[in-house]
Amino acid sequence: MKSTTRENVMHNWKVIQLVMVTGLLILMLGLSANLPAKAEKGSDSASEWFKVADNTYVFRYRFYFTLFVKTENGIVAFDPISNEAAEHYAKAIREAAPGAKLKTIVYTHWHTDHSTGAKVLRREFGSNIPIIAHENTYNRLKGLTDSDVPLPTKMVTNDGLVLKDDNNPIELKYLGYAHTDTMLIAYLPKQKLVFGVDFVNHDSMGWRDLPGVDIDELISMQKRLMKIDFKTITFGHGRPGGRQVVSRQINYYETLLKEATSAVNKGLSEDQAAKSIVMDKYKNWQNYDNWFTMNVRGAYRFVKEKAG
Repeated sequence: MKSTTRENVMHNWKVIQLVMVTGLLILMLGLSANLPAKAEKGSDSASEWFKVADNTYVFRYRFYFTLFVKTENGIVAFDPISNEAAEHYAKAIREAAPGAKLKTIVYTHWHTDHSTGAKVLRREFGSNIPIIAHENTYNRLKGLTDSDVPLPTKMVTNDGLVLKDDNNPIELKYLGYAHTDTMLIAYLPKQKLVFGVDFVNHDSMGWRDLPGVDIDELISMQKRLMKIDFKTITFGHGRPGGRQVVSRQINYYETLLKEATSAVNKGLSEDQAAKSIVMDKYKNWQNYDNWFTMNVRGAYRFVKEKAG
């Protein structure tokens, strides 16, 4: 099911972000209950930062989360999120690591609701700060010609890349193409921590009707993630968690796919499947009431399309 067409259906972001506003506002309301109990400094209604492991910090802006890491040679900052978020992000970095320089910016993937804002960080910390991303991210962003999203200056292949540092090495890994074929995750072996964005979340439904998502590959990506020796995972949406959070996500999508496949095999229509499939185990997850039925519809269409 890997195809550029499937991804393009989901990610003409200049158009689709307008549609996302309503859904993400719902997500924001759900995530508010899962924010860390206490931020170390600089918390306000829109943003905060907090320490998640040694020399490792999470920054939140509204319903988005990202990661920054203090290394021997400076800060490695992931996903700036947006120009507005990056103004707060720069302040958070300075509060968490006074006097530290910004060494590198890393885009986890090309979607502009995560990758925008690097020009603000460069304005604050230095115009020549390198930007690292998957080579496919470069190819996607090159086609946008968006001045708010500076192009990556160093590309990573599917083989990944290690940002070497005596104190805090960071491994950038490519695990698959389910959400997008531009996705990198970060692994910090000393902290046994990973940072994963969008293809895995903290006890939340998938976004709406899972547009463009290859569910088989999504499950495979999450299982590949579980092969990494981590104890803590931080997300692009939602508070940090442990390995059990990823296990629950795998179980959810495997069950969803099983139920959708059963509905198709029984000859049910999409509407009938949407009405009949109820997974009570997940009713307490974020956005169950708003998005679960849409998840069912997306899974049903995926099974039908796969069957040809």
